[in-house]
Amino acid sequence: MTMLEERDLDRLPPDDDGPTDPSDVPRGGRGRRNVVAEIAERRRADIREEMGRLSLDDHLAVAAATPPPRPVLDRLAAPGLHLIAEIKRSSPSAGDIAAPGEDIVERARAYEAGGATAISVLCEPHWFGGSVDDLRAVRAAVSIPVLAKEFVVEPIQLPHLRAAGADLVLLLAVLHPAKRLARLVDRALEIGLEPLVEAHDERELERALATNTRLIGINNRDLRTLEVDTDRAIRLRRLVPDDRIVVAESGVRDAATVAAWRAVGFDAALVGEALVRSADPAAAARAFVAAGRLPSDPANTASVPFVKICGVTDADGILAAVRSGVDAIGLNLVPGTPRALELVEAVALARVARSLATPSRVTRMVAITADAGRERIAEIVAAVDPDAIQFSGDETIDDVTAAGRPAWKAIRVRPGDDPAEVVERARAFLAAGAERILLDAAGGPHPGGTGTRVDPAIAAAVAREVPVVLAGGLAPANVAEAVRAIPAIGVDTASGVERPHVEGQRPTKDPLLVALFAKRARAARLDRPNLAVRPTPVNQGLLTADEFGRWGIDREFGGRYVPETLIVALEQLETAYFEIRYDPVFWSELRELLGRYAGRPTALYRADRLAYETLERAVALDPTARLPHRLRLYLKREDLAHTGAHKINNALGQALLTRRLGKTKVIAETGAGQHGVATATACALLGLPCVVFMGAVDIERQQPNVLRMRALGAEVRAVTSGTATLKDAVNDAMRDWVTNVETTHYVLGSAMGPHPYPTIVRDLQRRIGDEAAAQVIEVEGRLPDLALACVGGGSNAIGLLDRFIGEPSVRLAVAEAAGEGIATGRHAAALAGGTPGILHGSRSMMLQDADGQVVEAHSASAGLDYPGVGPQIAALAAAGRLEVQAATDGEAFEAMRWLSRTEGILPALESAHALAVLPHLLTAGGAWPEEAVVLVGLSGRGDKDLASFGQWLGEAEG
Repeated sequence: MTMLEERDLDRLPPDDDGPTDPSDVPRGGRGRRNVVAEIAERRRADIREEMGRLSLDDHLAVAAATPPPRPVLDRLAAPGLHLIAEIKRSSPSAGDIAAPGEDIVERARAYEAGGATAISVLCEPHWFGGSVDDLRAVRAAVSIPVLAKEFVVEPIQLPHLRAAGADLVLLLAVLHPAKRLARLVDRALEIGLEPLVEAHDERELERALATNTRLIGINNRDLRTLEVDTDRAIRLRRLVPDDRIVVAESGVRDAATVAAWRAVGFDAALVGEALVRSADPAAAARAFVAAGRLPSDPANTASVPFVKICGVTDADGILAAVRSGVDAIGLNLVPGTPRALELVEAVALARVARSLATPSRVTRMVAITADAGRERIAEIVAAVDPDAIQFSGDETIDDVTAAGRPAWKAIRVRPGDDPAEVVERARAFLAAGAERILLDAAGGPHPGGTGTRVDPAIAAAVAREVPVVLAGGLAPANVAEAVRAIPAIGVDTASGVERPHVEGQRPTKDPLLVALFAKRARAARLDRPNLAVRPTPVNQGLLTADEFGRWGIDREFGGRYVPETLIVALEQLETAYFEIRYDPVFWSELRELLGRYAGRPTALYRADRLAYETLERAVALDPTARLPHRLRLYLKREDLAHTGAHKINNALGQALLTRRLGKTKVIAETGAGQHGVATATACALLGLPCVVFMGAVDIERQQPNVLRMRALGAEVRAVTSGTATLKDAVNDAMRDWVTNVETTHYVLGSAMGPHPYPTIVRDLQRRIGDEAAAQVIEVEGRLPDLALACVGGGSNAIGLLDRFIGEPSVRLAVAEAAGEGIATGRHAAALAGGTPGILHGSRSMMLQDADGQVVEAHSASAGLDYPGVGPQIAALAAAGRLEVQAATDGEAFEAMRWLSRTEGILPALESAHALAVLPHLLTAGGAWPEEAVVLVGLSGRGDKDLASFGQWLGEAEG
């Protein structure tokens, strides 16, 4: 008797037992070939023929030989995107792929050596040249999980694939109506096969998500027509809840695609043809694996929230939390609550956690209490030796300060609570020494632990003012959305990562959910540099422009004052930019370019000799001034970036934006030549024609940069109108843009001009300060006391200072160009010597006469020789958040020599202005700590200024 004669066989319904909804039937369009339907029909015939030849004894023998499954979910839930490397000989879309006589076992071993997390093996024989024997051979040769990539049309295929060694199995949503697909998923799970349910469109994805599968695949290829839409997976990713593991498939040609998939939150990439065609499969696999790793640059790392898993009740939960890399584990010592531990249990669990610690990661143990009383707190501290005590009840400030350990205070928030009152309570505990504040929803029978979220609007308002950890109602499915919407510094969950409740038992953690929670929380803000990730307790007008592009407490700066002919172009630019402003694919691509090509992150250098002499000069200026006893002076070395200045950050970003806009040509203005060189460089890299407008006076004094631009293929157009300097170069560039706006993008180089340019340039330059803050914290353990930059239009200044605007402990200062002296009128100090007015499409501080006519700026520094300043800088100065100093040409040249001789660093003349004013800032008043930390932006190197420096040096020493 054969198996097909057995009534109890697990098999598909007859062919005529299909879906009643015609949309559920695999389709290829009227008159078009439906490839997947053809393959499925042929596979169904194959399976029935094969199964018909097997006896019951044959099937029992197969089942007995089934190897134990290799776990894959924990591997895919680990941080980053993981590679599923494919073995296949051919495909309907590409024909023969593998070389004749290809040793698939050796290729599989090479994939494993290259870092693949799993191997996919094609089992279909007619179109893909695969077989179950291939699956069996690969499984025996590698130690990582193996995916059976089969066209499953009969349930009987599942145990046979499992017996052949499959750890995962592909199920195509296109082949099955919803109920049948759900049954296949459940059957696979029953026998230890992890189903990967693949979808291509929203209808298929809906069916996949309705099953119990934990793995969702999104295929860029339509299996009905074999057409590939390379953006489909990225578009559909947002429809998959974050508590599922998501795999992207098809259309991979290089590692950049995998990097983009990682950026939008895919957990794995299934890569086939690109690997199979590789002559060195191990090396190819390594490239894809590397592309899936999380970014580790200082700016991204600083955006990662703190993660705590609370209410762990057993050793398995401790192990899951530690393996997931969480920052803290909460042990509940509140009697009568569902996760309450006896003290002896907490001691044992803390011991387990500490035994798992490594030199690079120690998970903090937090004892959770509520109105415990001081004696009980002392008992807990003595027994558990926790790293912190969490107070989740109605404790007073005195109770918290008497803990004898770092104190965390949970504040319970009700719907409708006034955020200002919550902030006041939080600040009181922080001022008394509390280390962290947690926001938890009030209500329920126990203190905290309601399993519901705090009103997001209240949470966001509080988190903008004080550092908070979000607690309550968070789970893998919603934690990423929460930390993107709310600038919390951390997240905390308990019930959101637990197994289904069993009556009469304490809740336990689900290791997969713990891993996914940590993964989603930590990755949520990566490559999204414009998200708020920490408190910024200042007026929002100093941080962000409104919808009209206006800045300031009273929104008095900025705007868009341009000819009608430019309005459409600016609106198009605004729309395009704000579509990518929070697009992690764009920022991931830019970060990769800046890292591999431009040399980011740039170094932070401690200039000790310069610091010593700075203090000496400050004492000489004012012997009575209250100065710090010691100065630690750090230089943010933008001079080390490719092209020698910070300008490459903006130029590369706007060049990528040009491609997004569909424009074919770039124009730019330049003063010192650094922005021109950077733009010409970016255009050479990306194959864009480039024209740079430069004042004739600046061309004469910046000949090295003019030659560099021409060497890079850019056309340098001399501007002879007006003063023939930067202002006039901007004028001519704008005139050209008006004429050629349909094909041309204007890469404005500074954080000035009409909206949205101040925002665009600030966003592209902010990585200077984001990096510097993280670097200073790494070496000093805190933020600087002062951040200082030179300022002309403002790209360097706002790039460094933006990170610190919302940090009340950090003083902000800029150095303007005083030229021949403010009193002479021959200077470029728009803040110190200007008035509000409109220049180059924006209202800001500028040099103008009584009739509102622009006054010529004067500075030996071409980069600062501009009669205005960006609107955000003007807003900061008007609000008193920014200290303003100015250095004359002679003082700047002297500072240029000073840094060169004390530290061996030749700075740009622009940067030297900041160094020149530093002794004055130290004596200008205000309290300094005993050991002050000062951060100065070194915007560029001084090669371009050697001619003018040599002239000054000759006069100074003559």
